Amino acid sequence: MRSTIRRELGSGGSIARSLNNLGNVALDQGDYAAARQLFEETVEITRELGDRWSIANALNNLGEVAYAQADYPASRALHEDCLAIMRELGERKGIANALSNLGDVARQSGDLDAAAELYKSSLVVQRELGDAAKIAESLEGLAAVGAALGVSPHAARIWGAAEGLREGIGSAPRPYERPNYDQHVAAARRQGDGAAFERAWQEGRALTLEQAIEFALEETVERR
Repeated sequence: MRSTIRRELGSGGSIARSLNNLGNVALDQGDYAAARQLFEETVEITRELGDRWSIANALNNLGEVAYAQADYPASRALHEDCLAIMRELGERKGIANALSNLGDVARQSGDLDAAAELYKSSLVVQRELGDAAKIAESLEGLAAVGAALGVSPHAARIWGAAEGLREGIGSAPRPYERPNYDQHVAAARRQGDGAAFERAWQEGRALTLEQAIEFALEETVERR
C-alpha cells in the first residue's frame, strides 16, 4: 500500500525505501523470490538516483537472499560489491556488516581460515562503533568456525557470550539465519563432553562485552 502511494507521488527515494522494507519482510518470511524481486527493483531505482549508499544496502540484501538460498558464489559477489561501495563511501558500519556477511559465506563454503579473519576484522570495527547486535552476529560466526575446527568448548564460550549479549539487548538471529545457527550448535554439542560444553557456554554468558570480544579475537584456537 505505502509503496503504491509513493509510486503515485513519484518520490523515487521513498519508493526505494518502501521496496527495500517490503523486501526485508519477504526475506524474514522465507519468500525469497519476492524478496529478490523487491531488492532488485530497489537497486534499479537507487542506481537511477545515484544513491550509492542505498545501492550498496540493496546489494547487501540481495546477498542475504542468495545466502538464504545457499547460492554462496552469488552471495559472495553481491557482498563484495556492497563492501567496495561502502569502502568508497567510508561507511564503517556498512563495511563491518559486509565483512561479517562475507565471513558467513566463507564459513558455509568451507573456507574457515578466511571466515575467521573476516569475522575478526568485522568485530574490531563493530567494537569501535558499539554495535551490540552486529557484535553478537560476528561472535556467533566465530563460534561456528571454532566448532568446525573441533574446539567445541572454545566455541561454546563464544556462543554463550553472544547469547547473553542478545538477551541484554532484546535481539535474535533473523529467521533465515536460525537453521544454520541451530545446526552448528547441535553439531558442536555432539563433538565431546556435553557437560563441559554447557559449563563453557555458561562461562561465556558471564563474560563482559569487552571480555567476550577479546576472547573471540584471540589467535590461540588450533585445529585438532
